[in-house]
Amino acid sequence: ATLTLGDGTQVSLEKGAPFQTQNANSNGEEIVYEAGERKTTEVAYNYLTIPRGGQFFVKLSDGTQIWLNSESKLKYPVNFKEGEPRKVELVYGEAYFDVSPSSEHNGSSFKVYNQSQEIEVLGTEFNIKAYRDETNIYTTLVEGKVSVNSAISDQILKPNQQSNLNLEENSITISKVDVYNEVSWKDGVFSFRRKPLGDIMKVLSRWYDVDVHFANEELKKAGFNGVLGKDQNIEDILKTIKSFGIIEDYEINNKQIILK
Repeated sequence: ATLTLGDGTQVSLEKGAPFQTQNANSNGEEIVYEAGERKTTEVAYNYLTIPRGGQFFVKLSDGTQIWLNSESKLKYPVNFKEGEPRKVELVYGEAYFDVSPSSEHNGSSFKVYNQSQEIEVLGTEFNIKAYRDETNIYTTLVEGKVSVNSAISDQILKPNQQSNLNLEENSITISKVDVYNEVSWKDGVFSFRRKPLGDIMKVLSRWYDVDVHFANEELKKAGFNGVLGKDQNIEDILKTIKSFGIIEDYEINNKQIILK
């Protein structure tokens, strides 16, 4: 992961390599910010960029916990200003938020911005998936209550509901989902239920840092149910998919995969 400090300095956070600033400590797998002076008039922002194949945990100065999936970028303040909403931005990618309640911060609400929408919460757990190569933004509520605000409409989500903001069609839909399948990534598991192979391979390509090609475009529509460990190597996963008869064969050439 790469940490960009307020002055533009970039720091590579490598597993097992300690890094410390005045406000934060990192061991290369997570970074934890300490609560500091909130009466400051200027807010210093940090950026955390997670590459393909990576995952990272950050604890903000207000106690909010965030898990960042591979190929994601988060902008957040080193300290939040007292008396103002706590604001962060998921620039792109996927993140799971466990937000510190407003009741512990003098009623200060928590807002997450990303692309074409704003999520406002009072204290809750939810997941946002907003990758640059996808035209849909998915917000999944695990517990609590969130308001999903966009140029199209404002929607209130209940637990086990997911909003789907379609940027191409300029529409938003709300549906009930199996939350586990949507957020299991943060616990080291890929859980797929009736997912098209095309969508599954997008997820796997980010985690394993590979490019996937289909010899037959129809294969993208094939559905798959299964739970896969993120500690498995990509060939074992491809063997599993092949054993279900979803693909006839595959070919691996460095970071290029062809499904047949």
